[in-house]
Amino acid sequence: FEVVSRYVFRQPTIWVHETSAFLFGGIFLIGGAYALLLKTHVNMDVFYQRFSIRTRATLDVATSLLFFLFLGVLIWVGGSSAWNSILKQELSNSHWAPPIYPIKSAIPLGALLLILQGLAKFVRDLITAFRPDATI
Repeated sequence: FEVVSRYVFRQPTIWVHETSAFLFGGIFLIGGAYALLLKTHVNMDVFYQRFSIRTRATLDVATSLLFFLFLGVLIWVGGSSAWNSILKQELSNSHWAPPIYPIKSAIPLGALLLILQGLAKFVRDLITAFRPDATI
C-alpha cells in the first residue's frame, strides 16, 4: 500500500511504517511462547544434538534458572513501563502520534505467556531428567 501510495500517487502515508512496526512487535512479543512450544527457538545444535535426551533435559533444567530470572525482570520492568504508559496515555513522538501503551503492554503479557510455556517445558524436562524412560 505504501509503495503504491508513495510512488504511483505521490501521496506517502504517515501511518503505515509505524503501524507495521507495532504489529510486527506485537506478533514477536506474543509469539515467543508459541515458538517455545514448537521448539523453534535457537539452540547451539552443534553440541546440543550430540547429547542424549536425558543430558539435554538436564542442561535445560540447569539453564532454566536464567530463563526465569530474565523473564521475571522483563515482567517487572516491562510491566512498570506499560503501567506508566497507560496512566499517561502515552503517544508516539511521530507526526501521526498513535498510542503506544498497547504495544508496551504486550511486553509483560508476552513474558508472562513465555513463563507459562517455560514452566510446562521445565516440568517435562524434570520428568525426562529424572525418569529417562518417560515419554514426554
